[in-house]
Amino acid sequence: MDVEGKVALVTGAGMGIGKAIALRLAAEGAAIVVNDIDSSGRQTAEEIERASGRAAFVHADVASEFDVQKMIAFAEETFGGLDILVNNAAPPVYPPFFPQSDVNRWRRTLEICLVGTMLTIQHGLPAMAKRGGGAIVNLSSQAGIGFHPHDAPEYAAAKAGIVRLTGTLAPLGDRSNVRVNCICPNWVATEKVLALVSHLTPEMRAAWHCPELDNLARPEDIADAVVALVRDDTLAGRTMLYDGRGEQLLVPADSWPV
Repeated sequence: MDVEGKVALVTGAGMGIGKAIALRLAAEGAAIVVNDIDSSGRQTAEEIERASGRAAFVHADVASEFDVQKMIAFAEETFGGLDILVNNAAPPVYPPFFPQSDVNRWRRTLEICLVGTMLTIQHGLPAMAKRGGGAIVNLSSQAGIGFHPHDAPEYAAAKAGIVRLTGTLAPLGDRSNVRVNCICPNWVATEKVLALVSHLTPEMRAAWHCPELDNLARPEDIADAVVALVRDDTLAGRTMLYDGRGEQLLVPADSWPV
């Protein structure tokens, strides 16, 4: 799919990876619906407009079905439709975690990451159908890959769910001309991550599989990967692992047990 002239919705695009994705898609010629739950999203939209791009901000909580419906309607009313959907929204990750944390807290992680992704896909598909199809890229995490322990079980479980959800939706490529793919970054050099990593001991860095600072993937690297997946019409239901800078692997389609 060509990005130029398309309408893209990026959730959680106020800062970090989401912002980089929104800026990159705008630079490629897409009109961007910037979603977030605070004013940072409005600032991203304004930055795109200052660069002569097209963007509009919509305040919406992806965990709310009402808000998601409002967000999709906003894309159609503002830019005429929806072609590209990037599910990036995620909550901050910090202790306490399940099972020590309050139920409402760990449930919120599941609702934003997994339920929010499902709601946005479900309500985005009819809008894409009106345009003849589209492309969806879900942002997961390497926290959701494998069978090893993880300090934040609710986050890892939600991200694992996104990977599996993506694979199950591969038939949408043939059925609805909508390709659903997934990117699982490791550590990415956002402002928050850089502040955290600089204080990690070597032992913590090793335990958390954190690359050296110079080798951390940048938000712009993940944005490049999103554009690549949107453009590649041969892929559906596939997951890309993104480790250090430039270290990416498209997981073979037959890697998962039946």
